[in-house]
Amino acid sequence: MSDAPDKPWYLKLPTKFAATVFFLVALTTLIGNIMEIDEKRRAQEARDARAAGAAPATATAVPAGAATAPVPAPVAAPVDTGPRRMALQLDRIVVGADGSIGTTDWRFAVEADGQPLFVLQQDALDDVAGRNVARPTDAGGTLRVARDGGARVTVKGWRGSRLRLAATEPDATGEGMLTADGDIAPIPVQAGDPRQGAFVLHFSARTDD
Repeated sequence: MSDAPDKPWYLKLPTKFAATVFFLVALTTLIGNIMEIDEKRRAQEARDARAAGAAPATATAVPAGAATAPVPAPVAAPVDTGPRRMALQLDRIVVGADGSIGTTDWRFAVEADGQPLFVLQQDALDDVAGRNVARPTDAGGTLRVARDGGARVTVKGWRGSRLRLAATEPDATGEGMLTADGDIAPIPVQAGDPRQGAFVLHFSARTDD
């Protein structure tokens, strides 16, 4: 007759002692699970902290109902309303009638708003086609032009020997307007009888400021 096989060692333990062993194993497993969960939580908190440190700073929220400082309006650049300084230049004289047989000497005085600007002596003006355009040199002056109204340019002309008489009335006159932008149309200058003198003076202007 053969012997019966031996029982496993743990079946030979007393019942109370086996229950204690099973309890300890379960407790160890529970403690391990708790420690693993805590470690994962700590790792997640560390990642969140690093992400918060790398995020850009955000504006501080303004509590509802709190007064905010008004934004100042942009300051407009001051507008210059003063007169503009300009240089007025006589470019050419177109002769319609020089006022005598052959050529004629003329003297022209240019004024701006009644104030003398410059005087020009132009000799031997001729109304014959092909010789009836004169180009003066260094005929110009500087003036100030109101931005809102411009300046009135007046031209007075004297013929021949009468130029020696300072009090003599001009033989020919004409006037035009110079704007603050430097625009000026050709100015007709003529005598009461255009056959005694008729000219068109062409000017140009540039700002000096």
